[in-house]
Formats: sequence, structure tokens, C-alpha cells
Amino acid sequence: MALLIVGCFAFLAVHLGVSGTPLRTLLQNSLGESAYLGGYSLLSFGSLGVMIYGYVQVPHADFVWYPSVGAYQVAKVLMLLSLVTIVMGALVKNPTAVMSEQALDHEVSGMLKITRHPVQWGILLFSCGHLLANGDVASILFFGTFVFLSFFGMLSMDQRRRRETDPKWLVFMDKTSMMPFAALVTGRLRFTLADINRVGLIVGFALYAVIYWLHELVSGGVSLLSGT
Repeated sequence: MALLIVGCFAFLAVHLGVSGTPLRTLLQNSLGESAYLGGYSLLSFGSLGVMIYGYVQVPHADFVWYPSVGAYQVAKVLMLLSLVTIVMGALVKNPTAVMSEQALDHEVSGMLKITRHPVQWGILLFSCGHLLANGDVASILFFGTFVFLSFFGMLSMDQRRRRETDPKWLVFMDKTSMMPFAALVTGRLRFTLADINRVGLIVGFALYAVIYWLHELVSGGVSLLSGT
């Protein structure tokens, strides 16, 4: 369990303690953009690897809550929503993604009209589904780390971007919303059928179907999606 805890803290520290603080700018200026991104990626994947290894090694027998059939059913819905959101979010040109600021020159479209952080929300939904469907301490630590990072990571990214002086960033931040559908409800944007990425939708459903049938084989435990 100690290795899992260390991995979780290291993963959070790399993302929130470096990427979301003035330390990011300091490192970029001293190391250069490419070197910074290389080191950041190495630390990110390294800490994630420690998390996964620690999670696999510990027993999953100490429960805070016992999952139920109802919890599995809710998890199925969250998993479908998360995978579709992640895929469709990854396919849209998003200026908040790494080295993608040129997307500011394009009109806001697709999933960005729902939220400017679709991939982060997809990860959050994915993690919440697994939290609900498991309930053991190790899973709470592992998936809870992603829930915490996804939500506060979005806040951190927004805080940093609101300090930008480029008027394109100011327009983008004012027009879009972090909370899903807020920009649509307030009338800042209008979602149309043209904003639905059909390829992303199909891939998202296909990915869900594959995971549905292979989840037990991949996880080596109780099938979250089948509920058995």
C-alpha cells in the first residue's frame, strides 16, 4: 500500500505542484520548452507507472463500502459517457491542450461548446465510475487521485489561462465554460448537429463495447461493466 500512496502523491505533485504553479514558467525558461516537456512527461509516466504497479500489488479486500448491482449499473452509464467524452474531446482542436494554442484561431466548436475541458471531464467520469463500482481502499486511493487531479487540474488550468494577456485567450475563456453546459445555458454558445463528431461518437461506443467484453480479462477481477 505504501508504494501506491507514494505513486499517488508523486503523480499529484508533478501535475499540480509543477504544471499548475509558477514553477512551470521557471523551469520552461531555464530548461527550454522541449526539455521541460520531456522531463515533465517522464515524471508523469513514471509516477503513473508506480501508481499502477502499487495498485496491482495490493489486496483489494479492505472495503469502505461494498459495491451493489445498482452501483454497477450506474458505473456502466458513467463509463459510456466518459469514453465518448474522452474520444470526442480528443478529436476537437482545443487550445488548452499541450502546444495547441494555434487552435485559438479557430471558432469554438464540438465538445468545446459543452466544456473547454472535455477530456478532463471524461477522465473524472471514468474514475468516478470505478470508485463507485469498487469501494475498496486501494481503489479509492487510485481512482480518487484521478478525480482530484481532474477537477482541481481544470481549476488550475483556468486560473493560469486567465492571467494570459493575449486577447484571443480572454475571448476563449469568456465564451466557453469549465462546467459542462454552462456556456450553452447562459446563451454564450449554441450547440448544433454539426458540432457532433460522428467519427468520435462511433469510436467512443466501439471502445466501450470492446472494454465491456474484455474488462474482466484486462482487470483480472470483478467485471465492472458486466456487473458479475
